[in-house]
Amino acid sequence: MESKEELNRIRSAQTEWEKENAAEFQKERKKEFFTHSGFPAKRIYTPVDLEEKGFDYLKDLGFPGDYPYTRGVNPSMYRRFIWGMAKYTGFPTPEESNKFWRSQVAAGQNILSIAYDLPTQLGYDPDHPLAEGEVGRVGISMCSLRDWETALSGIDLSKVLVNQVMNAAGAVGIASHIAMAEKQGVDLARLRGTCQNDIIKEYTARGNYVYPPKHALRLVCDALHYCGERMPSYRPLEVCGQHLGEKGATPLHEAAHCLANAFTYLQSAVDRGVDIDTVAPGLNFFTGIRHTGFFEEIAKHRAIRRVYARVLKEKFGAKNPRSLICRLVPAQGGIELHREQYLNNIARIAICAVEASLSGVQAMALASYDEQFGIPTVEANINTIRCQQIVAYETGIPDVVDPLAGSYFVEWLTSEFEEGIMKELANVERIGGVLKGIEQGYFQRKYAEDAYRWQKAFEKGEMMRVGVNCFREEEESRPVRVYRCDPNIEERRVAEVKELRRSRDNGRVKQALEEIKKRASADSGVDNNLMPPIIEAVKAYATTGEICDVLRGVWGEYEEHQII
Repeated sequence: MESKEELNRIRSAQTEWEKENAAEFQKERKKEFFTHSGFPAKRIYTPVDLEEKGFDYLKDLGFPGDYPYTRGVNPSMYRRFIWGMAKYTGFPTPEESNKFWRSQVAAGQNILSIAYDLPTQLGYDPDHPLAEGEVGRVGISMCSLRDWETALSGIDLSKVLVNQVMNAAGAVGIASHIAMAEKQGVDLARLRGTCQNDIIKEYTARGNYVYPPKHALRLVCDALHYCGERMPSYRPLEVCGQHLGEKGATPLHEAAHCLANAFTYLQSAVDRGVDIDTVAPGLNFFTGIRHTGFFEEIAKHRAIRRVYARVLKEKFGAKNPRSLICRLVPAQGGIELHREQYLNNIARIAICAVEASLSGVQAMALASYDEQFGIPTVEANINTIRCQQIVAYETGIPDVVDPLAGSYFVEWLTSEFEEGIMKELANVERIGGVLKGIEQGYFQRKYAEDAYRWQKAFEKGEMMRVGVNCFREEEESRPVRVYRCDPNIEERRVAEVKELRRSRDNGRVKQALEEIKKRASADSGVDNNLMPPIIEAVKAYATTGEICDVLRGVWGEYEEHQII
């Protein structure tokens, strides 16, 4: 860093520069500029701003692959491997999804991200009364190992990473992936997969919960412990900040609460007697990525890595370097896209790809330009992959590790984020932790307030959206082709699940479900893990609904408290 003499020289020169240009500054578009999270955006940044933050190059920045991983988790980053390219999609049936996923692999995608329909996510089979009208509507209806055999036919699980968004029924999804891999003869020690098994954010932001938080947390910890001991390449818990942003959270609240949730899972596992270095490597982070705050999103991801590494080392006492690494998979949510002038969404997608690549992430899952109209078409999905490939192979961004390092603005903003995250983590701890916060409605109120402020700014035109609240056109176009689910699919899926129950070994299914009930009724602990009987039930072709119904019968269902 510069000497005190040099910093004083810069201060003096900046003061003179501001005096000389005072008249010009009066013509600026606004008197004050702020980021989405409320951080002030000054006109310029210099070494003086970093000095005021107490910025230390080696302590706060360092080198890529070195603690605290501000600059990335790997020394070479994209000079060795380009980030993983995911596309979160599921067509209504296993057959249709199989056709699409195979086309994705052929297009160069190395991650399959499974979007389930709502009944599957909530632990209901297609023939359950509460599933009526929702089967296959927003994703794939896949509720048994037989469905997995169809959906993953011709796809080598030893070469493709499978990501699932299942949450409340996440343990069943992980068990199904394991059973399918064993059928293909894949070594489980090398099986790669992730599961958005983050149930906490369902209570605060998304609403797809089933069991009371205490029991749901137990199920997540069982998956973490089981996979941590047997499957070192598997990430059974993808902690999700993206849905917090979709609910309305600012980037700061998203980052802080996402980390708070992660620490809650880890603390719960440690309290049960599990070693932190067994479970910590099993976490991924599914963050949001917005095209509307370019530098803020980059600073957010750098700060998340830094805070996570420091807390794992200083609070949890993790000793394995892999435990300190925060693997980031940002996703672009539908709230960032618009129906109006929908082709503008391609630019928004490309900008997010640039942001994520400059953030040093491990993979990214971006939206499709027609996603506002329904399940994205194949053409739109492929276009999203192409946007990432153009950034990866045509821009030169991957040729330098963390090319924004040393930017006075980016480093200042990263430090601002770190300070803000630590303050908010202290607030959560002060109210009694994440679970207490859920009971008190703390998080729900925060996101409602954040969303209200954003909406007011949007209505005033302070938050500009091209083609939406500015630069509008009289006649709006829509895609020539919009995907719509076949209305007869629900009837077919009901018939298929009934046929499965008729043709399988129901004695084996009953025995496996009884073992799940027995373990769920007993206290949780390292010697009473629910994953083995769930895996056995899946192998016996028990359905997701049957397994979840057993747990419902033991634990009951969560009813949300009224938030005042």
